[in-house]
Amino acid sequence: MREKDDEADDADGNTSSATLNHANQTAGPQAASSSWRCKNPKVRVEWNRMAENDKQWYLESIKCLMESPPLGVWSEAESLWDEIAWVHNRLIPSIHAVDAFLPWHRYYLHLQSSLLEDHCSYTGPIPWWRESSNTGNFASSGLFRPEYFGSLPPASIIGDGTCITDGPFVNTTVRFGDDAPTCISRGEDKRTTGEVTEAALDLCHGDSQTSYKKHARCVERTIHSNGHIGTGGTMSRITAAPVDPVFYLHHAFVDWQWARWQEASPRHRKTTISGCAEGSGPSCVRLTEDTVLTGLGLFPDMTVADVLDTENNILCYTYDDFE
Repeated sequence: MREKDDEADDADGNTSSATLNHANQTAGPQAASSSWRCKNPKVRVEWNRMAENDKQWYLESIKCLMESPPLGVWSEAESLWDEIAWVHNRLIPSIHAVDAFLPWHRYYLHLQSSLLEDHCSYTGPIPWWRESSNTGNFASSGLFRPEYFGSLPPASIIGDGTCITDGPFVNTTVRFGDDAPTCISRGEDKRTTGEVTEAALDLCHGDSQTSYKKHARCVERTIHSNGHIGTGGTMSRITAAPVDPVFYLHHAFVDWQWARWQEASPRHRKTTISGCAEGSGPSCVRLTEDTVLTGLGLFPDMTVADVLDTENNILCYTYDDFE
């Protein structure tokens, strides 16, 4: 059963199912167990509440991925980290400004955390960052310190950035974009980060956002976009953003917003989806539970149904706080 607003939104399309980017693929073997609830979900922890030893373990594991050999899905990659970013780079048109945005990025976070565990033996908590706690001053957050992710300098021009000069990722190479190879860069535009507010969160969770499609578009166009642009530099460039490790805490915050919205009406919001996987209006290819989310061979494909409920037997996680 769909919510009434979801039914109205689905008028965009009349096809029954679709796949994301790969039209004739089937999802991996994980799909069979997606309906089962896990008994002990892992808890994603807001960075500032994370234990110091877990913070260091997580950062060391990110470095491990940066130093791990590629698996061979991208011929120009020099590390597994390059290939993780490459997957996002290749899929840009089909995972942004479309209704598959939230489920695909939830899948992508699962891909990254699974590779952290499989290749670097990381079994600690996955961090997220509540950016609205640092409205207008991201640099003051607990992330941007030399001992963690490196500093966040101010930007003179929106979207601009300078190479980071401290922290464990100072020598990381960005292999995407017109200026590649280059460094990870950042530059905070405080006017833009000033738009990342509790009021903006409430807007996307409010009574006017009762359908999935409305909620997803609100989140992508406000908090998500402002977090990227406000951090500036690499994070503001859609082709390269996943190279900066901050990307994953930002998108965990985006995912937290969806999970929080789902928790408000779990019977419907954890079992149904609406909108378009591709196109809009007469050209809409409907987003359904069977829509395939692809990792382009780096990780097994999954379906939207596999990621609707974070506490199913595949994803098996929750967040430490939904307030």
